[in-house]
Amino acid sequence: MKPNRKDREADIGSEPRTLDDDPVVQGILKAISHKRLKPGTKLGEDALAKVFATTRIHIRQVLAHLVSRHIVTHFPNRGAFIYRPTIREARDIFSARRMLEAATVSAVVDNLTDDVRHLLKMHIARESGHDRNDRWASLALTADFHILIAELANNTVLLDFAKELMLRTSLAIATFEVPGSPDCSPDAHPGIADMILAGDKAGALAAMHKHLDEIEQRLNLDGAARDPDDIVAIFQDIGIAPLNRGAA
Repeated sequence: MKPNRKDREADIGSEPRTLDDDPVVQGILKAISHKRLKPGTKLGEDALAKVFATTRIHIRQVLAHLVSRHIVTHFPNRGAFIYRPTIREARDIFSARRMLEAATVSAVVDNLTDDVRHLLKMHIARESGHDRNDRWASLALTADFHILIAELANNTVLLDFAKELMLRTSLAIATFEVPGSPDCSPDAHPGIADMILAGDKAGALAAMHKHLDEIEQRLNLDGAARDPDDIVAIFQDIGIAPLNRGAA
């Protein structure tokens, strides 16, 4: 008898199926997406092993995986650091996002269903009802809006690209954002959503393009990168809990 999905999941247990699902990988990606782990931050093996209560061997595997994804850079005899994009790369990231999000917005407008409408309205309600003073949760919510649009486009390849570009955007913002710049996302998202829900493709595309322009304009692409924070404090601040695996 062929095992069903639940049987296969039970066999797998709680262990991650790929390194992308690994709790340490997810913790580092969360800190990057919240713009707390800044480009140039050194990812010390001892500090990470302590934060996640795991082994240095495990941490080395995680860092090697993140190097392969161009999220971490490894320098011989110096260690691993969060990747710091160049000014050219930051501009290329936003250029790529304009093209990708034009594709995802178009696909959503072309395939509006009751479920799509419901999910989009639910997310905007969450953003509208959220306390903007909770910066870290706000950053997660506003990023989730763009990921949701990609999910609703019903194209797995576009969704993968969208997730990668959101991470790269976080690196660019953390590197080049002018301190104190206001986040316009909570004000821009309802208008984009309304145009999508109305089936106004041209309006939705124009609104998304304007929104991305405003985000890019918050960056000082002629200035110096910001200094990184203490890595242990970063993970404590965003509520990362140890893995309880017994560090070595």
